[in-house]
Amino acid sequence: MERDLDNLTALYVAGLCGIGYGLRQIIDAQRACGIESENIVISGGAGQHPLVRQLLADACGVSIVSTASREPVLLGSAILGAVAGRVAASLPEAMKQFTQVDATYHSETAFSPLHQRRYAAYKALQQAGRLIRE
Repeated sequence: MERDLDNLTALYVAGLCGIGYGLRQIIDAQRACGIESENIVISGGAGQHPLVRQLLADACGVSIVSTASREPVLLGSAILGAVAGRVAASLPEAMKQFTQVDATYHSETAFSPLHQRRYAAYKALQQAGRLIRE
């Protein structure tokens, strides 16, 4: 395996796209069951970087939304506490009340054909892996 910066960068981007294709499989499975996702909310870790958010949006074909909260796990706990303490009537109401969208990253249609091909290859490799394990 090459170890220069360009190849390591390409490997990192490929890994992120793989995560996006896995997310796309989940979204496809939900759609097959009649569940539509308008967007995916991301927070924490690598998801804090705008490039990662854009790559995931492009790979999964669904908008990625980041929230303004710097501590999303703590905010989630506070939201659950607000519902438990009857400060908010329901979880969806509390989520609307206490969260704020920071930015939305839409899938770039110019990259759609590339991601279609790579997603097809991703699924084919999964199938090949299943056949090997049988």
